[in-house]
Amino acid sequence: MSPKLSDDQKELRTLLILEAAKRAFEYKGYGATTLKDIVEEAGMSRGWIYLYYQSKEEIFEALLHWQDMRYKEHIETLIHSSSSIWKIIQDLYTQQLEDLLRFPNAGLQSAFYEYSLIGSRDEERRNLLIERYNSGVAQFATLIRIGVERGEFSTDMDVTDISRLAASYQEGIMTHSITVGTEKAKTSMQFEALLAYLKTLLHPVMIHEPDHSEEN
Repeated sequence: MSPKLSDDQKELRTLLILEAAKRAFEYKGYGATTLKDIVEEAGMSRGWIYLYYQSKEEIFEALLHWQDMRYKEHIETLIHSSSSIWKIIQDLYTQQLEDLLRFPNAGLQSAFYEYSLIGSRDEERRNLLIERYNSGVAQFATLIRIGVERGEFSTDMDVTDISRLAASYQEGIMTHSITVGTEKAKTSMQFEALLAYLKTLLHPVMIHEPDHSEEN
């Protein structure tokens, strides 16, 4: 009989599984990763894994949810700590670019691309993809709306429509970078163009942090 675990121990073990799965999917992609790969990466027995997840797909979907929650918390932290929403948007796209350049032929984005294409005809998976799309659009729209409310952005367009445009542009960059490579897709140039396009839609007012160097 397996020892009884506390809630904290269960949460820690779940986290260890998801972190191991993230490494496996980043390295091998979604299609090539097996449950055995995740078991070996986690350093647990298959029996322990089955106490929490029944399949590779279930693990990957839990990983996506975990990543989404962490990303949401990251955005909220940035909003409360930064005086410039435009700077937040620039930094977020810079991070995405760096991730693509760091994992030109792999990475979690590539694994998600595989997952999406392989199961796009499956109704349950399609519903999950729609849910993640709606959530992502709403999250970026909220970021833009905060910029408008702070007086940093000025736009005549609906912020949700701007968010949809940005999502489509970004998805194209991701797809081409993964399929043909970041050099051929000119990924860096495309992210610069995306930011330039958003700048024409949002008309950001440059927010400068106070300079205390002249106070002495």
